[in-house]
Amino acid sequence: MAATFGLFSGCGDDAGLPVDGETTVRYPMALTPLPDGNHLLVWGANFDRKYRAGKVRLLDTASEKLVGTGLEVSGFVGGAALQLPYDASTTQTLPQLRALMTSRETDDLTQVDVKIGASSQLACGAHDLYGHCSQHFPPLDNTNDKLSIGADPMGIEVRPWLDGKWLVMTVAAADGRVAALTVDAKGQFAPLGSLNLGAGLVALKTVVSSGRTYISDARAPSLYAVVVEKNPENLKEYRVRAAKSIALPAASLRDFAHGLAQSLDGGRLYVANRSPAALITIDITQDFGGEPRDQVVDVLPLGGQPSEVAVAPSGPAGTERVYVSCFNDDAIWVINPQLQAVVQRIALPHAPFGLVAVNVPSAHPTGSGQARGWMLYTGLFNKHAVAALPIAHGAIDLHAVRLIGGNP
Repeated sequence: MAATFGLFSGCGDDAGLPVDGETTVRYPMALTPLPDGNHLLVWGANFDRKYRAGKVRLLDTASEKLVGTGLEVSGFVGGAALQLPYDASTTQTLPQLRALMTSRETDDLTQVDVKIGASSQLACGAHDLYGHCSQHFPPLDNTNDKLSIGADPMGIEVRPWLDGKWLVMTVAAADGRVAALTVDAKGQFAPLGSLNLGAGLVALKTVVSSGRTYISDARAPSLYAVVVEKNPENLKEYRVRAAKSIALPAASLRDFAHGLAQSLDGGRLYVANRSPAALITIDITQDFGGEPRDQVVDVLPLGGQPSEVAVAPSGPAGTERVYVSCFNDDAIWVINPQLQAVVQRIALPHAPFGLVAVNVPSAHPTGSGQARGWMLYTGLFNKHAVAALPIAHGAIDLHAVRLIGGNP
């Protein structure tokens, strides 16, 4: 099974099925860390249609438990991102955040509000007739192509934009649509521009220094680059413009780039590639003319089906380590980018889905738990669990890997 790429025919929503009342998150597909380091959002899919919808829950990193109650979310989760405040200094004490999720089957965005405090809780921006968190964009029964995020939306990014609004960018796997939207503090969306690339788009990563957004394509050995800019034909409007694409190494299989991450110094882009199975490193530093070099500088072989990438200063003396989840290998591979070498393979009970590195603070607001520093979290698909891996002290002790949740 290709990790998350092909739309699973067995998954979906059905109002005639029972509500998921289980305490765990079934088929975890995506993890979204909150900026305080104390919590994660865990997004689960309705893969086997046992219940009427998917679910999202809040994970407390100190107690390593799922807390509060879950929310039903329509559609098969493609990705999720936070709408953070403009002032980064406020994020660690902000009482409420907003998360936006791409729904792959319903081709829309769902909004979830996150309230952190003595009784942390999640809330929908709105509910549909079946009690799910309802879509926020595009409008119901939409027939306007400008109000579309494409078919089978996967990756999503949200970042501060202009005039008190945020820029939302999504990529769609089925029709290759790159959509740029704005959203305000009240959750009102407006289209900004769009561009259609080849079908197979999976993930995106924006490099702030150059303004380029890099997009992975699972169906072609290329990495696309796009820019959101003023439309020269009408300066009151914006457009999404394609920059020069980057050719990637290709093997005989037909599944290529998936997850993307930027190095801590900002000068490299890491690509989890499947054919060949490798971590590809791209030099994205700017040349003397101010243009990104966008050159492949290393291809490091890995295990089967690399999927997602996370980066943390978890090596000796705070040096960078790169972590790649490999779906068919049931493992996470650890890379020293300075040596361009694999330093560890971490075997897991099942295929990892979703991969994030989180700096868990030493002082947790609930007073629970202990100092953990840098942690790695990944969902274990068929185990209905999240694996917590301490990475603060270099090599990972396999006996220290903990499972949160578990088979229902």
